[in-house]
Amino acid sequence: MEIRQLITFRKVAELQSFSKAAESMGYSQSAVTVQIKALEKEFNVRFFDRYGKTVRITPAGIQFQRRIDRILNELDSLHSDLGEGKLQTHKLHIGTLSSLCSFMLPEMMKRYYSEFPDYHVKITRGSPTELIDMMEHNELDIIYILDALRFDTHWRRVVQKKEPVVFVCAPECRLADRGEVEMEEILEEPLMLTEVNDNYRFALEQYLAFHNLSISPILEVGDPEVILRILRDNGGRGVSFLPYYAVRGALERGELREVSVRDFQVNMHHQIIYYKEKWVTDEMLEFIRIAQNSLM
Repeated sequence: MEIRQLITFRKVAELQSFSKAAESMGYSQSAVTVQIKALEKEFNVRFFDRYGKTVRITPAGIQFQRRIDRILNELDSLHSDLGEGKLQTHKLHIGTLSSLCSFMLPEMMKRYYSEFPDYHVKITRGSPTELIDMMEHNELDIIYILDALRFDTHWRRVVQKKEPVVFVCAPECRLADRGEVEMEEILEEPLMLTEVNDNYRFALEQYLAFHNLSISPILEVGDPEVILRILRDNGGRGVSFLPYYAVRGALERGELREVSVRDFQVNMHHQIIYYKEKWVTDEMLEFIRIAQNSLM
């Protein structure tokens, strides 16, 4: 096994293509194929499944990738310490929800870039389940989700904070400023909700099913900002169910009202998680520190 083979493996895994990896590294495609086959022969395992011109990394390949990332990062660090390293690009790939991306991450990123203006951050949005799958396949460095508490022996959860999820409506709505109302009154209003099986939407549907109730929303959309805009401009019609951080500003400005429902309360948790076998970079550690301070 040679270092150049590990570097080639990492590039193929990143681009999911032998031809693209060869082009980016200045190799012929046959040279890349020979290096990968040599690694597979040495470890007696297949690292990639070939599908025509594309490849897909196997579970063994994913495990191998995690290990060699640590080795290659250590080598980069060693070269840097000895004064022979090339200028490194600081990169961080975060996976998060649309609502967190809109309402929580901007302030965190402002602090992050004020301290590290040369760092490069990529943000990918998805559902908690999608983001966890990407994290476990080493497609994301770290994920920031809002969900019921998630546990797995292969993860490290470094941030956890409770967040209430509340019903809101426009000030003109008949439910505004009523004190506590019954859930049935909520269901009589036009409902604007996030997509099916989304974290807090799922918790609401579980509660309703337990009480033999159901919902038929007039709007389902993954971006809470769209819901808030429609609620404000819909002449007092409509109710939504959103995390408090998404509606705090509108409540403070008097644009919306919180609606309390008798005997009903839902809490989710802010969670920042990375895969336990992941090489923890300085970029990850600094993001974790800033997120912890922001959520205190």
